[in-house]
Amino acid sequence: MIRTWKNAFHNRNVYIDFEYEDLKDKKTDSFLEIYNSRCAPLQFMVDSSNTLKRDIAKTWGFKKMRSCYSLEVTKDDLISHENRTIEICEANSEDEIYENFSKIYFDYYRNSHEAINPVSASFNEFKEILPEKIYFSREGGMSFAFIEKNEIAYVYSDNLKIAEDFFRAVAEKMFCDYDTIFFEADDVDECAMRLKNIFSSGVKDVFETWIYDLEE
Repeated sequence: MIRTWKNAFHNRNVYIDFEYEDLKDKKTDSFLEIYNSRCAPLQFMVDSSNTLKRDIAKTWGFKKMRSCYSLEVTKDDLISHENRTIEICEANSEDEIYENFSKIYFDYYRNSHEAINPVSASFNEFKEILPEKIYFSREGGMSFAFIEKNEIAYVYSDNLKIAEDFFRAVAEKMFCDYDTIFFEADDVDECAMRLKNIFSSGVKDVFETWIYDLEE
């Protein structure tokens, strides 16, 4: 049986999951039936190594919309580079600047998700999922990263020319306290991909988002 559910943060699409056994004996288009009954695009996530499920998606008219890279990196993975020296400042949720950064990132996050599944959460709801610590710099523009222990949760820069220098400085600072850092980078998130680019390896998993939408 194909499983369906909704996501309160992104409530336009219907999320689904399925196995080959759910479809092999069906004489009708199960995805079309769900699409018509729910009057909404269908969305599912699959490990990029699952070729069977990916082939099923292609066959039934799904389109791959996003790849999400999950990384766990060490200092040895950091690509050597003569980057500019950037001073890292720190703020937390009690600081006024934290609110400003949160609003900037909320707008950025909404824009990067608009074509896949728009954000339906309010700013206050969204802010609840953000880590309380931020590293930031105003050198060459505004760049910041939300940090949770050894996780780089979310990143942003309004100047991509210096983004990698900032992210490298953040990573170097974190490696002073942790042997490993982990983060995720969506290929529709240009800032996160700049973070990924400063490491030579460390990709553990790649998950793809596929969308079924007859109005596309």
